[in-house]
Amino acid sequence: MLQSMYNLSDPRLEEEIADRRSFQIFLGLNSGDSIPDETTICRYRKMFAEEGLDKLLFESMNKQLREKGLILDKGTIVDATLKQAQASYHSGRDKDADYTIKNQKSLYGYKGHIAVEEESNIIKKIEFTKASIHDSEMFDKLVEYKEESVLADKGYASRERREKLESKGIFDGILDRPYRNRELTKGQITLNRILSRVRRRIERVFGYMKWVLGYGRCSYYDMGRNRFEFTFAALGYNLRRMLTLNG
Repeated sequence: MLQSMYNLSDPRLEEEIADRRSFQIFLGLNSGDSIPDETTICRYRKMFAEEGLDKLLFESMNKQLREKGLILDKGTIVDATLKQAQASYHSGRDKDADYTIKNQKSLYGYKGHIAVEEESNIIKKIEFTKASIHDSEMFDKLVEYKEESVLADKGYASRERREKLESKGIFDGILDRPYRNRELTKGQITLNRILSRVRRRIERVFGYMKWVLGYGRCSYYDMGRNRFEFTFAALGYNLRRMLTLNG
C-alpha cells in the first residue's frame, strides 16, 4: 500500500521503511524489528498476486464502504484505461501483454476496466485484461444490473445491451453513436452532451492514478503483478476518496 501511494521502487521502499518512523508505525514495526528487504518485498508481491490477495482486499474494503453508505448502487459509470507495458514487444520479457490501436497509434500493454458509483465516484468494480480486449467485453462484469442508471461512452453501445438495461428498468445512459448511412439526430447529440458531463467524472479516477500516484505505465512483466499494481492504485484512490467524502 505504501509503495503504491508513494510511487516507490522495491529498493526505495526498503530504504524508506528503514528511515521513516511513520512508515514503521503504519506497518506495526518497532525500532528493533528487522526491515523487509527488496527481495522479500518482490517475492511476497508475486505470491500475493498469484493467490489473488489484491482482489480479496478490494472486495473487503468495498464491503466496508457499502456499510458506510458510500456505495449505494444508484448509478454506475463504466470506462477503461490503457497501461503501457514495462517491456517492449521485441524484448520478449512480457508474454501476457499485447497490442491495441488507439487514436491511430499502437500500444503494447494492458487495459484496466472500472465501474464507479455515480454520486460518490468510488470505484465499485475493476477488471484487468490484455490491451486487445475491447472495453465492451467487460461490461457485464462491471455492471450489476440492479442500479437505477448506467452511463458509458459510445464504445459500449449495442442493441442487445440497451434492451437488457430496458428490460430491467435501468436508465440507459450509454452514449449514442452514428452508424453507416445514419447520422445522429439533434436530440441524440444534445443528450450525448448532457450525459458526457456526468460520465466524465470517471476520468478523475484515471487522472488521480496517473498524476497523484505516479502510475503512468505498468511496472512488471506479467499479468498477475500488473493486475496487483492496478488494484492497489484503485485501493489508494478509494481510501483517499473515502476521507474526502467523510470530511
